[in-house]
Amino acid sequence: MTAGVTATDEVLAGYAGLGADWIARSDGLSCDEIYAPVTDLLPDEPSRVLDLGAATGRDVAWLAARGHKVVAVEPVSELREAGQRLHPLEAVEWRDDRLPRLERIGASEMFDCVLANGVLHHLEPDAQEASIRRLAGMLRPGGLLIASLRHGVGPKGRQAWPMDVAALVTVAQTSGMELIRRVDKGSVQPENQNAGITWTWLVLRRGELPGMTDG
Repeated sequence: MTAGVTATDEVLAGYAGLGADWIARSDGLSCDEIYAPVTDLLPDEPSRVLDLGAATGRDVAWLAARGHKVVAVEPVSELREAGQRLHPLEAVEWRDDRLPRLERIGASEMFDCVLANGVLHHLEPDAQEASIRRLAGMLRPGGLLIASLRHGVGPKGRQAWPMDVAALVTVAQTSGMELIRRVDKGSVQPENQNAGITWTWLVLRRGELPGMTDG
């Protein structure tokens, strides 16, 4: 690794170099199929949603079509610009930011739902846990964190770190969230199926914030 370049920087550079064919394939995947394990838990009413690693905007367009206002976080300019071009939607606000700090999300900003679909495996274990703690603090009481955790070797240039599901659930619980669903399943993409990639979906709900009462 080049001096001064982090593992995350190398992952982002890997995504930046994927090109138009990958963008088209990724944007063409079905959100109904991808989110099938958790779709019934997504908010029914128009809500404020944070989508992390928004890439081409495929998922944010799907969320906006369901009536939600979405903050789309994507640190790779090539993907963010593609998303803005492919899905120019008033209901979507794009931001250049990254986990675990999310420095461009204000301390007072709160969300009804946070999606972390296929992003946490690109972070080292300490950063995965820091991300869970950061996201827990961004949820309104009753808000949901929906995360898909990838298991398996990452493609060249896009390193995948091991995912300790039990450890992350424990961090979430100590951060004021409760686990309401876990689903373990295979990949919807043929190339990932051939590589033996599997996924764990977690849905965690934020409890009451400290100091809040019913009266």
